[in-house]
Amino acid sequence: MRKLLIVSAACLLAACGDDVSDLQAFTEQVKSTTQPSIEPIPQVEKFESFEYAASGLRSPFVEPEPQLVEDKSGQSLDCLQPNFRRVREPLEKFPLDNIKMRGTMANQHRIYALASASNGALYRVGIGSYLGLFHGRVVKITPDYIQIEEMVPDGTGCWDIRKAEITILDAETDAGSKQK
Repeated sequence: MRKLLIVSAACLLAACGDDVSDLQAFTEQVKSTTQPSIEPIPQVEKFESFEYAASGLRSPFVEPEPQLVEDKSGQSLDCLQPNFRRVREPLEKFPLDNIKMRGTMANQHRIYALASASNGALYRVGIGSYLGLFHGRVVKITPDYIQIEEMVPDGTGCWDIRKAEITILDAETDAGSKQK
């Protein structure tokens, strides 16, 4: 058995010779018949620089004006307009869907609503108070809802009145919304 292995190894080694002339001839044939196809380098277009001068434009790091419609407040229009000169109240920073009615309080003369905003603070709202983004004024408070009249722009420089309500948030609804 050992002799058989030695003989077969010798035969295999004898097959490997130094004659590689047939491989060299094949390589020369392939080199002569094949032409390399290299794409030419694309021409780079000349870059034209310009000077950036945005001194007349609004800086991207400064907040834009709150409402472009408010800039037209100096015009004298014979239609419904909000009072742009009055001092804004804290709840006017929030849209109506972010304001929730939590309850009511009353004394002998007035009834007040307790409202919370998305910032988590609790506010006392009375008739005549303003809230919401569209100059919403409270016109009625009941134990179940706050009725509001908002002034929305109609696109022509005038404003229309839109009625809205914020209903009281009961404990079950509130607990369910906190779990979401």
